[in-house]
Amino acid sequence: MDAVRILIVEDDLSFAHLVQHQLEMLGYDTQSVLIVSSLSEAQEAKIAFDAEVVLLDLGIADSNGIETYDAINELYKFASIIILSGLNDMQVAQEIVARGAQDYLLKTELNIQLIDKTIRYGMLRRSFRLSIFNSEKMYRDVFNRSPLPVLRLMGDSLEIVIANPAALALYQAENQTIIGKPFCDFNYYQDQRIDMDVIKTHTKKRVHQKTMSGSIIITEIVINKLEHEEGAYIALIIDRTEELKFEKQKFDVIAQAEEREKKKIARELHDGLGQQLTLVNLLLQNLSPTPDQETAYLDVSNLLKASIRDLREIAYELNPPELEHGFISAIERLVNRVNSIGKLSFDLKVPQGIDEASFAHVDRINLFRIIQELINNTLKHAQASKIICSIERSATHLIITISDNGIGFDPESAKHGMGMQNIQYRMKMCEIKYEYYSEIGKGVKFVMRLNSC
Repeated sequence: MDAVRILIVEDDLSFAHLVQHQLEMLGYDTQSVLIVSSLSEAQEAKIAFDAEVVLLDLGIADSNGIETYDAINELYKFASIIILSGLNDMQVAQEIVARGAQDYLLKTELNIQLIDKTIRYGMLRRSFRLSIFNSEKMYRDVFNRSPLPVLRLMGDSLEIVIANPAALALYQAENQTIIGKPFCDFNYYQDQRIDMDVIKTHTKKRVHQKTMSGSIIITEIVINKLEHEEGAYIALIIDRTEELKFEKQKFDVIAQAEEREKKKIARELHDGLGQQLTLVNLLLQNLSPTPDQETAYLDVSNLLKASIRDLREIAYELNPPELEHGFISAIERLVNRVNSIGKLSFDLKVPQGIDEASFAHVDRINLFRIIQELINNTLKHAQASKIICSIERSATHLIITISDNGIGFDPESAKHGMGMQNIQYRMKMCEIKYEYYSEIGKGVKFVMRLNSC
């Protein structure tokens, strides 16, 4: 028979030797059987003898009862512990087995076949425990050594129960300060919740979060439910802060270059072609057409005036000077210009309490360009008679709503042109959340949410 390392913990040495003799009769290698009479001897034996099976008497020289089992179980974590007791106490037996003992045998009922069967079952159970431990160890190693932050969450509140070192580093936290906190407590904007729909669909959720030291980070979070444990989840956190900061810097450089180019073109149109057309108009006014040239003269004069007006409009859109005096001022001028065209009425609703300071943390140039493009789209395509732009404030956001009473469209079948793509790109870079609503014949409502702090 294969050698099985068996430790007999028994202070009645005559009984211990009897058990050893029975093991020898069963074919067990007595060189792999060790007898000790106390916990202290068992502790000394552990240095050179790692038992696979422990035959344990609960009442020994320096310990008694369940405490004896707990001490041996702590010492030989992967051994199968079989109790050999002279005490027929069902309550103690049940508690010992519940704590993980292989079996509880009475010394008075002990026989050679029972010892053999119990040891064989114990070895089988030990192999299962080792397999489970190794599997759990592999899982723990993957969890702890993952270069990506990983959290184990529990319940609907997504309470953090385990955080790997990468997660602790990301949130600048110690283990004791992060365990037990609801995951959403780290969200910078408290209305950015992580709902169960995100978990069920395995979609990424991008949120602004704050670390334990107060730093702001931007993360993408994927949460998966664990199949074999009710209410348990694994969250993978991807830190996008530096990546998005680089993208924002790149966008700012491009946007600034575009604005400089637009200003340059606007100046060229205004100071160059605009002045030339104005001069031509003055020269034209000095001409005296003959009666048969009067009609043509008026047509040319009107066309020239319309060209000057259109050129000034283009130059203005390229470089609205009001932006230098504030965002609200620029929007008010845009409203006035649209109303002056006479095609529709444009109302602006800005309640008290919203002023230029409200836009201190907003990319005002790109926001103005977005609104400008939305209004241009309405003028070109909506066939509307009314546009309303309203600005509101929540605890953490500015909310800008633009709606019209035009022909609307079917969002499912709508194709987005270059203008809408530019709008979406600008909003992504400015971290503006948006949504729109429309139905055929019921106009369009476009809602933007901007972080105001």
